[in-house]
Amino acid sequence: MTGVRKEYKFMWFIENYSYCCHEHREKLVCPEFTADGLEGTAWILSVYPRGSKEEDKGYISLFLNRSGVDDGPENISLDYELSVLAADGSALFSKKCRNTFKLRGGYGCPKFIPVDDVLLRRKGDYLPQDSLRVCCKMWKGEGDIQKVGQCTARTRIGIEKISFIHKVKSFSTLEPNVKKTLHIGTHTKTGCIISSSLYVTNDSCCEGKITVEIVPSVSDCVLLKQKLSLLDRSGNATECGKVDRFSATREDIRKLSLSLTRTVILNRKSEYLPKDELSLLCKCTFSTGVELEKIEETEYVLPITAAKQSCNNAQKRDGYNAAEKLSACTSASEDMEAIYVNQCLTDVVLKTKTKTFPAHKIVLCARSSVFKAMLTNDMKEKNTDCIQVDDLENYIVQQLLLFLYSDKIESLQWESAIKLYYAADKYAIDKMKVLCSAFLVDNLSTSTASELLLLADTHNDSDLKNFVEDFILEHEDDVFGSDEWEKLIETNPQLVIKTMHLKYKRGKGGK
Repeated sequence: MTGVRKEYKFMWFIENYSYCCHEHREKLVCPEFTADGLEGTAWILSVYPRGSKEEDKGYISLFLNRSGVDDGPENISLDYELSVLAADGSALFSKKCRNTFKLRGGYGCPKFIPVDDVLLRRKGDYLPQDSLRVCCKMWKGEGDIQKVGQCTARTRIGIEKISFIHKVKSFSTLEPNVKKTLHIGTHTKTGCIISSSLYVTNDSCCEGKITVEIVPSVSDCVLLKQKLSLLDRSGNATECGKVDRFSATREDIRKLSLSLTRTVILNRKSEYLPKDELSLLCKCTFSTGVELEKIEETEYVLPITAAKQSCNNAQKRDGYNAAEKLSACTSASEDMEAIYVNQCLTDVVLKTKTKTFPAHKIVLCARSSVFKAMLTNDMKEKNTDCIQVDDLENYIVQQLLLFLYSDKIESLQWESAIKLYYAADKYAIDKMKVLCSAFLVDNLSTSTASELLLLADTHNDSDLKNFVEDFILEHEDDVFGSDEWEKLIETNPQLVIKTMHLKYKRGKGGK
């Protein structure tokens, strides 16, 4: 009689793999899975992104480990194949082994794949959409293949991109090695605070060198990319420093020196130092560790009747995995974003005072009732294929369009949230308005309460205004004593009077 080979397949997708910050001996572990049909045993895969031992630092290590507690026998012998797959499901590299596994026992490949092959030389092959696709096939016996089950798991490395402007007043009188530090909050669960320190060194070997040091407050938040650009008086950015940590060595990149020295900037003071203030645009990308681990699909053996119906095509279907193939496909939002980025078949432009932004009428009409009215009614925009947005800055228009195509906002900060809220209200983009409101509420402080109150009042946003009013009256001593409140008294005394009247009513027990 022909024997039976009972085969189980486990797929593990590790998203944002290049942002993984594990050092050697540190590992990523997949969710535990049970190999149905293999005597009730339970298993995990372990990936060491930079080697499981000191001598394996240049390699990715991959191991199959049996769980410490399962319903299987004390020892189980089986064959297994560990692979890394390409986007089409084909094996880029694989290794077959046979071992006897005890409880908590494990085997694998300490030098599975060179790190530089995955992150540098063949990154496009190994990391389609920046996902590492690990596959483990396990089987017992020889003969006809009987698939006893398949499981798919997903792990995602968290990423946070932060952009901010670091301003240094009285730059021309800044003393050597005196740090000018700015603190920026993040949206991570750890409540990490990013400190950005700018200082000038005056050593004999590097006179006038300007350095920016980025330091997260928690160790789990690791800086992986940093780009610095100097802003001139018109807001135009000149790149003056860029570094990333995407290499096998993963060197520390928290300190980055500008390509322009202090002397060069002082010689171009009228261009780069309006009112003796230096403005530096900092774009940082951080890895925030594992943010998702889950088993997302489990397939058991088909009933006998279903197996008979499909046996004629079994050879053809072998190895076909819809979940795996779908993971390699782009989403609708990704495709729409690509259309925007590549400016394919654009038929309208948004024009600021200094720049034009190509777009698509159909997208603008679908996402904004205001744009739709402009482009479908008998208005000048319909005839000229041009929408004037003189009241918006270039980067705000760029963020606005990106949202219309992709439903996402990149690197939101207080100032940009205020301006995007204004644009969202003007052009009736409700979702973006809600997202900006939520960001502003989450980042509300006693120093920004006056500005947000004015914004809510100007745009007749009663929900936002009620929230800000509650906040102000809860922190009235700090808010009413702030410089920002004094400015509001000068610019909008009527709004201040209404707020003080509300305080009076509540003090009297009114509604």
